[in-house]
Amino acid sequence: MRERLVGRRWSRRGFLKASGGALVGAYALGMAGCGGGSGSGAGELAVLTWGSTSGEEKGFRDLAERYNAQNPEVPVRMEFVPPEQAYEQLDTRLAAGEAPDIARLQYQQMGRYASEGALVDLSEYLDEGYGDAFTPALWQAVNYEDAPYGMPQHTDTFAVFYNTDIFQKVGIEVPRSMEESWTWDEFLEIATGIKEEGAADYAFAYNWQTDTAAYRWMPLLFQHGGQLLTSDLGAPDIDSSAGVETVAFTKRWFDEDLVPPSTSIKSGEQIETLFSNGTTAMMLNGDWLIPFVVDNMKAGWDVTYMIRDQGMASDLGGNALAITRDSPNPEAAADFLKFAANEENMSKFCIDGGFIPVRTSLAEQGLDYDQSPEQMNRFVEQATTVPEKMAQEQTVPAFGNIVQVLADQLEAAFKTGQSPEQTTRNIASGVQEALED
Repeated sequence: MRERLVGRRWSRRGFLKASGGALVGAYALGMAGCGGGSGSGAGELAVLTWGSTSGEEKGFRDLAERYNAQNPEVPVRMEFVPPEQAYEQLDTRLAAGEAPDIARLQYQQMGRYASEGALVDLSEYLDEGYGDAFTPALWQAVNYEDAPYGMPQHTDTFAVFYNTDIFQKVGIEVPRSMEESWTWDEFLEIATGIKEEGAADYAFAYNWQTDTAAYRWMPLLFQHGGQLLTSDLGAPDIDSSAGVETVAFTKRWFDEDLVPPSTSIKSGEQIETLFSNGTTAMMLNGDWLIPFVVDNMKAGWDVTYMIRDQGMASDLGGNALAITRDSPNPEAAADFLKFAANEENMSKFCIDGGFIPVRTSLAEQGLDYDQSPEQMNRFVEQATTVPEKMAQEQTVPAFGNIVQVLADQLEAAFKTGQSPEQTTRNIASGVQEALED
């Protein structure tokens, strides 16, 4: 299942980097005839997306088939592109005025595209209170300046994978409910015990590798009562006791050899491999790694809830669907978005692709997943702890540049000994600069 891992990794880690530049020049991708305003066939809606796995692609194809059966006069056509090329192609086609009617976007990209005028405000196509059916953080993630510019389709999030053989050997009890999830102190005590027992080379690893994934540090900041930006999102707010203490907490992982030194922010290490081969006893990672673990781990494994401190928080992952400014038929495109996000179709899509639903009703009842349903539904429950304020911060237009600041400064703290106090000061300075650009 290596292909699944690499593909999904691009959709979560690589897209911020792949889309970090300004809009590129003329439309020269050899895809003429595929655009929205001038390229879509008459009465046809083009949807730009990717299929990192067979299940993900099946989910989109089946969704289109169901929609087209009910709407033959305005059928949907899926355009699958390699995930690492999706934003480059979208930027190029927007620059040429030939963007597809609908584009799939990572939540962290919503603010950039909406602020550039690339997306359609959906307000006139949605009933009052429409967003109330979605989990608050995910509805917040598609809003820009209090208006919805996308439709939440699914999410991913973090929890704790653990090696059941090692845990049984050491005698570690795991939380069986989110309310019982390990505190920071409890987690460090367990990690230290694993290290001292010699049960594994390292106690755990955390998935934040590559510059573009540094934002995955932010749930820890929110767990500790901190935030990256002020309430109006206009200035940094990380140079605080909560910020300093969160940097110190994560720096301690490296200082005390609880995590492999190769797993810092700017590393290319695949921590799922370290977990599967027994190098680490735990990994704090996303639900999309379940198929990899199933296929590659010989020891027993399971999943428990994300760690917590003053509060609960976990990673904001997943993607939305948005209408581009070049669509000649935004009303029909909005109809498809609502069709994709209704309860029945969201459920089917998430089961096919192995995703987490973003409708509150589905999150509360769980889904009948084909693979590892018990573990997947723990992730579904965990996804409700994504902070709404964190979703606001991660969807500001400047977030791509902010992530690079986080990557540079956290790496300095973890690998070169930069103090937590200096790290938060440097992050604050870099964030301020990014917001002013």
